[in-house]
Amino acid sequence: MSVDFAAVQWARRMAEALGPLRALEPGELSGLAPLLEGMLSLAEGEIQLSDQQSTVILQNMFNKDLTQIWADKGGVVAEFTGGGFEYERFLVRADGRVPNSRYEAEPVKRKT
Repeated sequence: MSVDFAAVQWARRMAEALGPLRALEPGELSGLAPLLEGMLSLAEGEIQLSDQQSTVILQNMFNKDLTQIWADKGGVVAEFTGGGFEYERFLVRADGRVPNSRYEAEPVKRKT
């Protein structure tokens, strides 16, 4: 079996990137799937999440489920479910700030 140099380099780079993920629990790892999918869709539009945007999104993923992210004027919009909300969506600027004017949420309706 022959392996070309490019394949070896790619495999090494991917193995290095996956290394820290091995420390995650299965539930945590599966929770990252929507973020990875969102990052892929942003990359297809030639946009990358800044470290600050990633941090804000990950902080919200602690007790909510990320449903989608998309590019919007001024940053990226992240949409979540859970944490007492039917949905919660907000703009995250490249510097990690979340403007109040771009925040929407629908609380879970309680049965009475």
